[in-house]
Amino acid sequence: MENINSLPRFKKIVLSFGPAWIISAVAAGPGTTLSVAKAGGTYGYGFLWVILLSVLLAFVCQYMAAKTALIGGKGIVGIVRDKWGKGLAFFVALDALIVIWLCNVVLLKVLVSITEFVTGINSPLWGVLFVALFYGLVAHGGYKIIEAVCKVIVSLLVTCFIFTLFIAKPDFTAVLTGLIPDFSNFGQTEVLMMTAIMGGSIHVTILSMQTYTVHERGWTKKDLSLALADTAVSLLGAFGLYCTAIYLTGASVLHPAGIKVNSLFEMAEAIKPLLGEYAYGFFCLGIWCAVFSTIMPTFIAAAYVVGDQMNQKFGPEDKTYRRIILIGCLIALPGAFLPGKPMNLLMLMLALSFVGTPLFVGIFMTLLNDKSFAKENKNSLLLNAGGAMALAVTIFLGVKWAWEMM
Repeated sequence: MENINSLPRFKKIVLSFGPAWIISAVAAGPGTTLSVAKAGGTYGYGFLWVILLSVLLAFVCQYMAAKTALIGGKGIVGIVRDKWGKGLAFFVALDALIVIWLCNVVLLKVLVSITEFVTGINSPLWGVLFVALFYGLVAHGGYKIIEAVCKVIVSLLVTCFIFTLFIAKPDFTAVLTGLIPDFSNFGQTEVLMMTAIMGGSIHVTILSMQTYTVHERGWTKKDLSLALADTAVSLLGAFGLYCTAIYLTGASVLHPAGIKVNSLFEMAEAIKPLLGEYAYGFFCLGIWCAVFSTIMPTFIAAAYVVGDQMNQKFGPEDKTYRRIILIGCLIALPGAFLPGKPMNLLMLMLALSFVGTPLFVGIFMTLLNDKSFAKENKNSLLLNAGGAMALAVTIFLGVKWAWEMM
């Protein structure tokens, strides 16, 4: 096997990439896919600026999460405990766990709904089967092969959206107009939509995960430049292309047809110009795989958080690790019995998971501007500008969404 240290510098950097790709794969889940498509179907090109803003802020927040973790040498809970004490650390851990497990409840509901649609067998017992499968794969290893297959299929689905754009031929004048923010009609529906879109790209689960995945990769403070490149390529590049392609397909195919994606399966209409009668089948397979490849890493994220709170590091060989995975699976199980449309639950899940985001962004900003913590690696003026924008947007949307709901 070729030694990585003997490879050319560029190839060595590419092979070192990893943590942010895991995060972008989780972010590119069914919630993001459907909320972005729904925005395109509902508002045409008018919400394009929201999509691009969410991608930019995702990059800023994820890089700050990685930077904080590499400087602090620990995950988010451990760093907060060292800096501000056990009380705030417990609150951060609780916030992360609530969001992670809430997401798993809704994701299981979506998985069951798709399975019922495809098989024609309507039974919440599908949830029992999936939970048992998740526990076996995650707690005892072996899920990575299935996850890799799922990601390949999801990538093919995104490729279908990109090729559909060439058939649909977007109105480039309208695309340019969509880059200009429009607040003339910004009521409860628009706030929920924007919060859901932002919640898909900047939420507590992936922010906390990033502070652990960089350490799993073996990175240290010396790898800050690598973390920046990794985050830029995966979030600004791959995730940005993913969101933009789906949104523009929705705006150019669904919006003219008056399809506002009110059900989980209406989105398949977006790739019908390319796949014809096969669009529904392939879309269902793609979304099913998106759920499958998103939900499994979140069970592991919960184990990271609990381990950090307990000031311990453990893996699949530890009984405590397997117990935490089992608890997460049992908490997710009621999702199979939830009433309501999966589409509505996904939108609500993204909005709720976004409410706790300002706390995490605020923690990163505070630490990365603290000379005693960051030392010579304090935030640059440009990164602080992006962080301030992320903090302002997350606070504004969180407060406005809560106010609108009341």
